[in-house]
Amino acid sequence: MAKHRRRAQIRISPPEFTYFNEIKFSIGNDPLVRVEPLRQLAGGDFLITIRVQGMQKARALATLIIATKQIGNLRIQVRVVTSEGNRVQPITRALTPREIAALYQTAFRTNRLFNFAVVRASISFTAVYPVFKAQVIQFFNDDLSDLFNNFNQVAAFVFRDVLRNRINQTPILFSTARKTISMANRKRKPKT
Repeated sequence: MAKHRRRAQIRISPPEFTYFNEIKFSIGNDPLVRVEPLRQLAGGDFLITIRVQGMQKARALATLIIATKQIGNLRIQVRVVTSEGNRVQPITRALTPREIAALYQTAFRTNRLFNFAVVRASISFTAVYPVFKAQVIQFFNDDLSDLFNNFNQVAAFVFRDVLRNRINQTPILFSTARKTISMANRKRKPKT
């Protein structure tokens, strides 16, 4: 009789769960937003529902978020609803960079990771810069490259994954707030 060997199974979290958690721990880091559990639809697609208090906030978020995310052969639909459960449609008209920056303020003013949004023009283009706190978003994700199997990413880059990177012809350049260094920390010399 042959001995059965126990083999370690190496797994990673399915991409739909990773994307769901990116939304949950970024957009959902807001007392006026609730990310409902991930649902699989009859056709095999997945659905993430974001419940938002306040119609202006919900409409701004619906405009900024990626409504359909394709990951390989998986399709993840994201919908924004009001606290009463009514589906919110994004703004479809052309928006100026200043209007886009204002949408960030409206959508994320109560999000604990958001600082502000600003419009900057250079010689070749004008962009909107939403600025997020210098923090890491972390959640369990079966990531074998991390000792504790966590997903670890700077908040601005997680928001970049779940929000539109361009609206009309305006690029959105996700940024991290500048950390200030106190004078006491600057004067410390490394120990040798």
